[in-house]
Formats: sequence, C-alpha cells, structure tokens
Amino acid sequence: MKVGKKVWVAFLVLFLCGSTVGVLANGTHTTSEEKSADRTTSTRPDSYAPLGVMGDHAHSAGELMLSYRFMGMAMAGLLDGTDTVSTEDALLRYQMVPTTMQMQMHMFGAMFAPHDSITLMAMTSYRSNFMEMEGAHTHATGGHDHPVGHQEMESAGLGDLRLSALIPLLNASDVDLILNAGVSIPTGAIDVEGTHGGDELIVLPYPMQLGSGSFELRPAVTFAGTSGSWSYGAQAHAAIPLNDNSRDYRLATTVGSTLWGARKLNDWLSISVRGSIQNWGNITASAEHTEMETSEAEHDHTAHNSHAAPAAPTQTVYMSPTMDPNLQGGTRANLAAGVNFIVPDRVGSILAGQRLAVEFQMPVYQNLDGPQMALDWTIVAGWQYAFSLW
Repeated sequence: MKVGKKVWVAFLVLFLCGSTVGVLANGTHTTSEEKSADRTTSTRPDSYAPLGVMGDHAHSAGELMLSYRFMGMAMAGLLDGTDTVSTEDALLRYQMVPTTMQMQMHMFGAMFAPHDSITLMAMTSYRSNFMEMEGAHTHATGGHDHPVGHQEMESAGLGDLRLSALIPLLNASDVDLILNAGVSIPTGAIDVEGTHGGDELIVLPYPMQLGSGSFELRPAVTFAGTSGSWSYGAQAHAAIPLNDNSRDYRLATTVGSTLWGARKLNDWLSISVRGSIQNWGNITASAEHTEMETSEAEHDHTAHNSHAAPAAPTQTVYMSPTMDPNLQGGTRANLAAGVNFIVPDRVGSILAGQRLAVEFQMPVYQNLDGPQMALDWTIVAGWQYAFSLW
C-alpha cells in the first residue's frame, strides 16, 4: 500500500525514539552465576542478536515472550545479473515493467518455554504491498480498452504462519548453540486480484502476493557468545517448500547466513553491525500455470508483437517480468547497523526488562535473474517483553 511522506517521517521519528523490536534476553540456561546475573536475567542490551535475526535465542522454563516487529522495505530500478536495466530498455521486451515497490509488514510473535530444553515460537504477520509500473503503449483489442502508461497496484492481508521449536544444543556461561526446527503454514493469499495495465481484474504478479501457498520447512542453527562488553554470533537458515500450491507453482528453496557483532555501551544501550547473504531460485511452475500466464500475456500482445517478450523454449510470453517464473531468483548481500535499548532492572517498575530496537539494512551486492526489481533499503523496528509465568 502506498505510504505518504508524512507517514514515513512519523515512522522514522518513532524508530529514532526507540519503538523497535528488541529482544528480552532471558537467554539460555546454565547454573553459571555469571550467566544468571548477566544474560539470563536480560540485563545486557545485546543479550540477543540484532533485530533482523529471527529465532536466535531460547528461554527458561515457564517464560513467555510477546513481540511486535514492523518492517518496511523499498525497491527501485531493475537489475539483470549485476547490470542496471533502464525502464526504456525493458519496455522493448515487455508491455509493462515495475519501477518502484514498497512493502510493509507488521509481525506479531510469541515464545513460550514449557521446559528448559525447548522453546516454542509462533509468528504471524499482516503485509501490504504497493507497486508502480510503466507501460509501453496504449491499445484496444477484443472490445476492451487497455490504457498502458503509469500504473499502480496494491495488495494487503495476512501472511503465512510460522511455527518453530528452538532446542538448545549447547549451554555454556558465554556461548550458546541453538537448533531451530520450524515450519511455515500457508495462511497468506496467493490469488489476490487487481488491475495490471487495464481495467480488467487479473491475479496480481508474484511479488504482490501475500504468501507462498505451500507448506515449508524452515530449519536454522544459531551460535551466539559474549566476551566482556562485546557479543557476537552467526546463523544459517533455509526455507524449503514441500508442495505445489493451489495455483500449481512452488517457490524455490531459499538459503542464507548472517554474522554479527555488538558492543555494549552501558547497561541499557548497545550498537550492532551485521552482514548477511541470501540466495533463492526461480519459481517452479506447472504446465497449467504457465499456460494460464501465457494466455493473459498473449491477450495483451496480440496487436503489438513488437513489444512481446522473447519466446521461451515453451513459446511462452509474459506481459511483465513480474509474471515470469524464470525471473524471480537471485543472490543478495546486505550490511546492517542496529541500536538496542533495554529498560534496566534497577528501574524497578513494570518497564524493567522491556526492549526497543531498530536495524537499518542496505544491499552491497545484488545478482538477480532479471530484469527484476532491486532492493533499495530495509528497516526493522519493534518491541519485545519476556516474563515468567511461574
């Protein structure tokens, strides 16, 4: 959904004031006096990973943590591999091409540890997307008027539900190793409709949909440690779709890793830096799905073959690269900086232990199967609070 400048300014002020998702570090559990006094009781602002890292910590038996995260993302321009593609050049091949996209996501999470050896986690989200596109020409065929110029499309709704079991594999006084056995339940819509270069409603392209439509395995392994005023960690993770969805396609497996370091400035504030890399493949589409996309594209290309995409081996053409399952994969590396704030226990009120944090990310390398939209920046912010039920 389109976000006005005033709204973005309000969000940025909110971030700078610290209304960002932090992680209450009740950490993992040992009998070590040092860890009990420092990490497990959440007195360190850097007890957990930077905000953009999910599933990085476990809890003690009886602890419940509630969280809220806001993520905003902006995309602009086109890449083919690492090369920039102009809108004009892309329009020589496609009738419509994307120019900008904004995505907002509100994530609500809960973690509960029924036992020291396992922490259960659930997260759901509400997502909104807004995309601007440019068209090559205007024409009328089949009795329908198809104005093709500047176009806007949007979608909004619930995303997929994620469930995880976090299992501590190593609990030392200054290091943790945690296995995250997660799954994703396809609760997000994959058949959102809108206009795409005309007045007729069609199913919106892949980037505008709200979920994957498939059950997914989401394994991860996290290592984290502390040394004096420093903390550090690394995580490897993956998303593995298990089935074709109801529209007869399947997202590709995604694999990624991240490495971070943080510095505790005092008992309530820390700063962090993080690097990450992620790789994802193209979409696997069945013959039926490909024929459906081709039919939609051919309807708009009938009278203007000069703007049609080059035929693939199956002779399919697409009105836009956002509709081509073979132009969705890529590799991206990001650098991020974050600030973490915790209300110290010495405050002695209900606010003690509540965390606020923010992390800002920018890409340093992108290699995309394109033409495909390039990431511009991402910001994550929110709040988390953990407490014991017994």
